[in-house]
Amino acid sequence: MRSKSPIFEGAEGELYYIENVGRWLPSPKIINRRESTKNLYKGIRHAALSYFQLNDIEWWGQSENLYFPTGHTLSSQIHCLNHLFALRADKDAVLAIIQALLPNICEILPSPIDEKFCYMDNYPYKTPSYISFEFTCENRTLLNERCNKRGANCTSIDVFVYAKDSDNKHVLIPIEWKYTEAYVKEDDNKVKESVVEERYLDKIDPTMSHLKGWQDSYYWDPHYELARQSLLVEQIIQKQLFEADYYQHIVVCPVENTEMRKDAFSFKDSLSEIGQKQFYVIDPEELLSPLSGNMAYDELLKYLKERYWGSVK
Repeated sequence: MRSKSPIFEGAEGELYYIENVGRWLPSPKIINRRESTKNLYKGIRHAALSYFQLNDIEWWGQSENLYFPTGHTLSSQIHCLNHLFALRADKDAVLAIIQALLPNICEILPSPIDEKFCYMDNYPYKTPSYISFEFTCENRTLLNERCNKRGANCTSIDVFVYAKDSDNKHVLIPIEWKYTEAYVKEDDNKVKESVVEERYLDKIDPTMSHLKGWQDSYYWDPHYELARQSLLVEQIIQKQLFEADYYQHIVVCPVENTEMRKDAFSFKDSLSEIGQKQFYVIDPEELLSPLSGNMAYDELLKYLKERYWGSVK
């Protein structure tokens, strides 16, 4: 923003009072609330706002940002939407990026929880949703949590894809999306044991769960959220809320975030043998690499490279 990069279309930083300077200065990282939609890729702004409203999804920091996306340029939610939202109605594009990582996937199915049709800026008609964002599914019943609201204070999976494999089995694909996150494993950050006991412990089915019991590391994020995501999709499979045979879990995280990637791989190591084979960690640029050469996404890839990839690679 300080360099007036066209990426942010002239947006100004949120003003903060700096004590040692004695005056208000614009933030170099947070776009002011009046222009926070400029944090989103231009081609998805109206559609993303419509999608969140139609599906009653809470934006990160919504109470502070008045029902608009955050202006924080390092937000992982914004990072995720900027990478994937433009693909949401394109069945072939979603298949291309998923199939490159999971070759057994042969078909992408419409979302089982989104409104059947959602508006997209670059499509003339309402279109099916092939990617769900901030996925929840009867969390109160399945995980004994306090709410089911997507994006709120419950187990909410950043990205969810519903698919079929080459054996015609239905596959759940939960995707956790990280950007600059790093986690401190101190007592103050530890989840209360009573919460785990009340909600999650009895949900681990030793006959089918990828979790080998509740590990000590699961009391801290990011293992805590990855374990809860595992339990949510396992409960969906067990209760057959919609047709589902198994799941494959993905963490998307830039290669430069070595701390988060280390946490993701250590969670993988804690899983059962089958769970480890069905758990993947991938860089966002690598995830979208199958779209290279697809003219429909030239502008998007150029934006992502300039904003997120090009400065470090």
